Amino acid sequence: MIEELLIYQNADAKLRKIETELSGSEARKKAVSAKKFLEGVEQNVDKLDARAAKLLDVYEKALDEQEKIQEFQTEFASALKDAGNSSELSYLMKKADEVTVKIRALAAKINKLAEEIQAVMKEYVAIKSNTKAAQAQYAENAKKYNDLKTSYKDEKESAERELEELKKKVDPALMERYLKKRAAKIYPVIYEVRENVCGACNMELPMSEINRLKNGEVIECSQCGRLLYRKK
Repeated sequence: MIEELLIYQNADAKLRKIETELSGSEARKKAVSAKKFLEGVEQNVDKLDARAAKLLDVYEKALDEQEKIQEFQTEFASALKDAGNSSELSYLMKKADEVTVKIRALAAKINKLAEEIQAVMKEYVAIKSNTKAAQAQYAENAKKYNDLKTSYKDEKESAERELEELKKKVDPALMERYLKKRAAKIYPVIYEVRENVCGACNMELPMSEINRLKNGEVIECSQCGRLLYRKK
C-alpha cells in the first residue's frame, strides 16, 4: 500500500519541480506585482477624488470667509474714521486686533489647504505615471511567463499523465489524504519515521502513535502535518 504511494510521490517530484520553476520565475513575480498594483488603482483614485473634493469644499469656504472679512475691514476702516470718542475708538481697536488674529489664522489655513491640494495633484500625476509603467511591466512579463509555461507544456502534461496512471494503483483513501496535503502546498507529503521521530521535522512521536505505525497505519505528524509511515 505505502510502496505505491512512495512511487507516486517520486513521480510527483517532476511535476513539483515544474510548478516551482513557474511560480518562482521572475516574470511571474513581476506580472503579479504589476497586476496587483493595477487592480488597486481604481480604489486609490476614488480615495483621491473624495479627498480632493473635501479639500476643495473647505478651501472654497475659507476663501468665502476671507472675502467677508475683507469686506468687514473696509467697513471697519470707515467706522474708525468716524469714531466720535476715545471709548468708541478703544472698542474699535480691540475689534481690529481680533480681526487681525482671524485674518492670520485664516491665511495660514488657506495656505495649508493649498499645499494639501497640490499634494493630491502630485499623487494623481504619480498614479498616472506608475499606472503606465505597471501596464508596460505586466504586458512584458505576462508574455514572458506565458512563453515559459508553453516551454514546459509537454513535460508537464507527460508528468500529469504518468501520475494519473500511478494514482490507480494507490489506495483511494490514502491517495485522497496525500492530495489534500499536496493542495495545501505541503511537499514532500510522506516521510518515513526514523527512531520514533518524524522524518521531516524530527519531532518525537508519542507511544500511541508509534503503536499505530507498528500496526501498519499511516499517521499525520501533529507538528509539520506530513504523512508518516514505518517500514515493516
